[in-house]
Amino acid sequence: MKKLLSLIAAAMVMTTAVSAAEGVNVTVNGVAVDTQGVIVDGRTMVPVRGVFEQIGYTVEWDANTKTATLTKGSDTVEMTQGNMYFTYNGTQITPDVPQQIINGSFMLPLRAVGEAINADVEWDADTKTASLTVSTGLKVADTLNLDELANK
Repeated sequence: MKKLLSLIAAAMVMTTAVSAAEGVNVTVNGVAVDTQGVIVDGRTMVPVRGVFEQIGYTVEWDANTKTATLTKGSDTVEMTQGNMYFTYNGTQITPDVPQQIINGSFMLPLRAVGEAINADVEWDADTKTASLTVSTGLKVADTLNLDELANK
């Protein structure tokens, strides 16, 4: 009976910690991500699948090892539930708050994601929106004058 009460108490503490987390809207290049992020220990955690798929990564999940592997071209991000770090192209990155599974989604600190993939990170406290802007390296002209191009 004592063990049962201990298990129930532990479950309640874990549930309270997750449900007490604030919901956060997440956008990538101005497009909303389906799964909300959360604030944990003062850090904005964003859903790995939603964010990385939106910027062109392929996401694979190994349920046995609880490892997510994300690939885009020659770039690879790998994270395992319970590790204090994740890797980006083989380099270990240790964020302030470790990656974790919350409400069925693998979450990673927004700032760590931004730094790893060289993206700009913004926070709007009024709307509780975390924004990630990833540069493609391409510049888009506002207007294109074909006559000017033909004369060059």
